[in-house]
Amino acid sequence: MLVSILTCTLNSEKTIKDCCSSISQQTYNNIEHIVIDKSSNDKTRSICKQSKIENQKVIEQKNTGIYSALNEGIIESTGDIIGILHSDDELYDRGVINKIVKKFENEEINILFSNLIYINKNNPSSILRTWKSNIKEGIQSKDLILKKINNGWMAPHPTIFVKKDLLNEIQMNYDEKFRISSDYDFIIRLFKNKKSKIFFLNEFTIKMKSGGASNKNIRNIIIKMFEDFEILKKNKINPIKAIVFKNLSKITQFF
Repeated sequence: MLVSILTCTLNSEKTIKDCCSSISQQTYNNIEHIVIDKSSNDKTRSICKQSKIENQKVIEQKNTGIYSALNEGIIESTGDIIGILHSDDELYDRGVINKIVKKFENEEINILFSNLIYINKNNPSSILRTWKSNIKEGIQSKDLILKKINNGWMAPHPTIFVKKDLLNEIQMNYDEKFRISSDYDFIIRLFKNKKSKIFFLNEFTIKMKSGGASNKNIRNIIIKMFEDFEILKKNKINPIKAIVFKNLSKITQFF
């Protein structure tokens, strides 16, 4: 199986080398890396091209926003499986993609998600918190997933790998009207879809650096809150209940 990994960049020269290295060092080598760059004026593109990833495409983003970039990346991808690795994140170890592909090969699934760690962007050896699901590894029942989603649960976006055939069949893409929380909307719609067959891999697969767009400043936090509320209403989920449970669940990730 060919795995397409999408990475959006904008002046990412400080972090993109580690991102690319975590891909090039994978023991599984049938990987396509698609970099969607928004007119970087630093060394981002040259660093990507100097990486040891054999099958890499660096394309210029046509529209504005990270979610338009991801939609463009999905269209450009030719892989059987699609995953997302942000420019300042890394795959957890060299065997991550191999483990993920084996699950897709051996199980009747079209979606996989897993655990991740949040690390200090200035000190990568410092773990700030962990996201680890309290459910059993394996194929997940639709009832359990729906119950968790209704309680504000969200699988970590960068840990999700999905078959492109499924995205094409259900015509799934990111809603670009949401500037910050479109990944939340995307995951809810994807996981609730009747055709989704979801597998939870109880292993860490992603190192995610702190300081993403959703919590970069007070303004973004407020925008995210309003977008989350609208997304929950749109998907017929009780917004008050879901937002309260969603934020309470984050407390345990620091311990």
